[in-house]
Amino acid sequence: MKNACVYDPIFLGESGMKFVEQNIQIRDQQLRLTYAKEVPVKKSPCYWATLWPSAWALAEHVIHTEDIQGKKVLELGCGCGLAGIAAGQKGADVTVTDIETEALKLAEKNWSRNNLSPASVEELDWCYPEIDDRFDYILAADVLYNPLDYSAITRSTAQLLDPKGTLLLSEPGRPRAGEFFAKMIHNGFRINTAHYQICLHGKDFDVGVSEFR
Repeated sequence: MKNACVYDPIFLGESGMKFVEQNIQIRDQQLRLTYAKEVPVKKSPCYWATLWPSAWALAEHVIHTEDIQGKKVLELGCGCGLAGIAAGQKGADVTVTDIETEALKLAEKNWSRNNLSPASVEELDWCYPEIDDRFDYILAADVLYNPLDYSAITRSTAQLLDPKGTLLLSEPGRPRAGEFFAKMIHNGFRINTAHYQICLHGKDFDVGVSEFR
């Protein structure tokens, strides 16, 4: 199914980036989202501000394959918050996290735009999480871009995930991502992967969403 969208006029955010408010249709669910259409290339690009194919695929997977009503859900690296919002629309108890304060502000705004009760918001480094809790689901979109983080993310998953819980991870085919999958298999996880064809920003993407149980 093609992605459906309706654009409102672009406005300029505090960071100088141009943002757009957009209605997006993920199959039978409509969501309202604000994000940056372009992220300027600079010393510290604000990658959190834009909408990524992996976030779209993860949201689609959450909406249509997971029974998460009433479940405790942790979103790692929330960015603009799409996957967590999808979980919230299905009745999950969501905690959204990011290491960037501005990302958390944007995610909170997007939650309010979708008429959802405020999510719990935490500033968090996914390599060194300081949350004394365990979750039924962890959502992570495109977090495997740095192979040096793989061991830390594996440890964090063990720390944060309920023993009967599920990590849902979307991955756009990064060359070394298989190393993380191998670590998780070594730690006893079973993996099931579904692929989503995402059309975004005028391009087509094949994104895998993997369930680690």
